[in-house]
Amino acid sequence: MSAAELKQILRGIAKPKDPLLLTGIENFEDAAVYKLRDDLAIVETVDFFPPLVDDPFLFGQIAANNALSDIYAMGAQPILALALLAFPSCDFPLETASEILKGGVDQVTKAGAIVAGGHSIQGQEILYGLTVTGVVHPDKILTNSGAKPGDALIMTRALGTGVSLLALKAGLLSQELQARLFSNLTTLNGEAIKAVSTIDIHACTDITGFGLIGHIQEMSKASKLSGRLDISGLRFLPQVLEFARQGLVPAGAYGNRKSFEANVSYIRDFPLEFTDLLYDPQTAGGLLFALAPHDVAPCLEALNRASIEATVIGQFLEGIPGHIDVMNSQ
Repeated sequence: MSAAELKQILRGIAKPKDPLLLTGIENFEDAAVYKLRDDLAIVETVDFFPPLVDDPFLFGQIAANNALSDIYAMGAQPILALALLAFPSCDFPLETASEILKGGVDQVTKAGAIVAGGHSIQGQEILYGLTVTGVVHPDKILTNSGAKPGDALIMTRALGTGVSLLALKAGLLSQELQARLFSNLTTLNGEAIKAVSTIDIHACTDITGFGLIGHIQEMSKASKLSGRLDISGLRFLPQVLEFARQGLVPAGAYGNRKSFEANVSYIRDFPLEFTDLLYDPQTAGGLLFALAPHDVAPCLEALNRASIEATVIGQFLEGIPGHIDVMNSQ
């Protein structure tokens, strides 16, 4: 489902009104946050999708990681998860379902949380994911709506998982490139959040299905600012530019382009394969941080100490909310 279609659906759904609901669906936040006490709020999210890889254990890890990422993007710590599984037991052995669930448990355990149960149904295709509960102090919630004029934008992970997964299906990834992709897809964002715990982060989101442009646009709209994306700071997974040049671009990227490009200005002409990757839907992607310019160096140093290769990729400015200028400072 495209971003435009999702927004159209949500317009017809009444928004909940409760003073204890600190974040809901208003700004496409990564998760809902509900205040329990002055010093405690719970963070709730849910995510599931069909297999992206043939290995069921790895698929379980990736799907769990994608769900956990929403908790981290709110600045919270996951504590509890429930599994969601649709499985065609007539088409696949039960061992496949078992391996998917084991992969999810493995990833949740690495996050310091537990899988306490779940729900399964018969389905025409395999679908797996999690509902995840996290906890956070109400004063330490990270949202996508807190960016301020002049804030720098930091990205914590290389782009290109959508294109890479398509290349994997086409049999074009070497063992080395597969290992790099799978590492990207199973790396938890918890270490990044822990690394910046002493930094004044104004806004945060993770980069997932809407692609880099889509998620920057959601941050800029929610913060009532315009954005500037400097491509000189972007990092990509190995060979994804070449794969995109060959036409290995997932359908979701074209849907994202259709949804978001009307609010994008390109300061100069860029190759099609490059702009395709700006809209490439990511799975279990990295985080985007908005923070004051004077906090950039300490933030990058803290992330580097945690072995996270973060880069500055732009800034937020006074301007048309949701509009993004794409430039190259080099």
